[in-house]
Amino acid sequence: MKAVLLCAGQGTRLRPLTYCRPKHLVPVAGRAVLDRVLSSLADAGVDEAIFVVSPGETALQEFVADGARWGMEAGYCVQSEPQGLAHALACARGHLADGERFLMYLGDDLLGDGVTEFAQDFAASDAAASLVVKPVEDPRAFGVVVVEDGVVTRLVEKPQDPPSDLAIVGVYGFGPEIWEAIDAIEPSARGELEITDAIDYLVAANSRVECHVTEGFWADAGSPMALLAANRHFLGAAEHRVDGEVDDASLVAEDVTVAAGAKVVQSRISGPCFIGADCVVEDSTIGPNVSLDDGCILRGVELEESIIDGGTRVEDVAALLTGCIIGRNVTVRGLASADGAPMSLLLADESMVGPSNGE
Repeated sequence: MKAVLLCAGQGTRLRPLTYCRPKHLVPVAGRAVLDRVLSSLADAGVDEAIFVVSPGETALQEFVADGARWGMEAGYCVQSEPQGLAHALACARGHLADGERFLMYLGDDLLGDGVTEFAQDFAASDAAASLVVKPVEDPRAFGVVVVEDGVVTRLVEKPQDPPSDLAIVGVYGFGPEIWEAIDAIEPSARGELEITDAIDYLVAANSRVECHVTEGFWADAGSPMALLAANRHFLGAAEHRVDGEVDDASLVAEDVTVAAGAKVVQSRISGPCFIGADCVVEDSTIGPNVSLDDGCILRGVELEESIIDGGTRVEDVAALLTGCIIGRNVTVRGLASADGAPMSLLLADESMVGPSNGE
């Protein structure tokens, strides 16, 4: 089965980090979001992925390359301007054969249970469309479905008075009927071709639209809060081991990974936590729910609930750092809050933060 991955979003909620690279390449518990997505699709039997990207995008294509790392082929097409999810899907139409059934995946969505069961159910059905849905406490921020006897009978986008608690997750299965639906719909009030309108067209035409209810973890990893929630989940679900060096003056919890080449010196590491290859953690208190990508250096730092990308240095910070997402090759040094209150940082790659030293 093929999968179309929609990856043309601008990642505005994660700026300034996403000025440097796509949100899909931000690490979560030591692995890029897109790496986790593609591994999930490969486990589900997907052997070809078609990426819809924005004009001029190169970082994602360099990361995925030909897809061989995940045992699949990769193709690319460009959405010239953001005109909605249905428009983005239509951009990939030339990569799919007439009559072909396929998956569509929003490239920044993470599901703790994967998509294998959903993909198998869809492949075995004759439904024109199928959706992954999840019960949520407040459905008003999502597309919501009404289901009767396992069949979707109604879709409502971000309702003020939700008719159910089943929110649409960003994973879909489509038959060739979806193309007629996309051709038939008009732009919404915000000027976009909405995938929910296309699915609603199928429902109105009495085409069978099914859903798969997941109770597992789900995050749209396009915001800081969602990324940190995903980091917590995948850190907690990981198998941990210590391959690096931990000195006798340090205390490292059992649910902590210390990768080969990493050094922990006079520090306390609470789990779950991931310390990547060749990191140095010295005179620091780290965790819980912290992931450090390869080559990070932390000295004199208290850090929790954060994602730090590779090659970053954080030193001599006189306040608790919490809820941070920090890019690659960043330097943070000598910070202090006026009243000793915790600090949260969202920093782009190559940033430098701290008192000027005249350099």
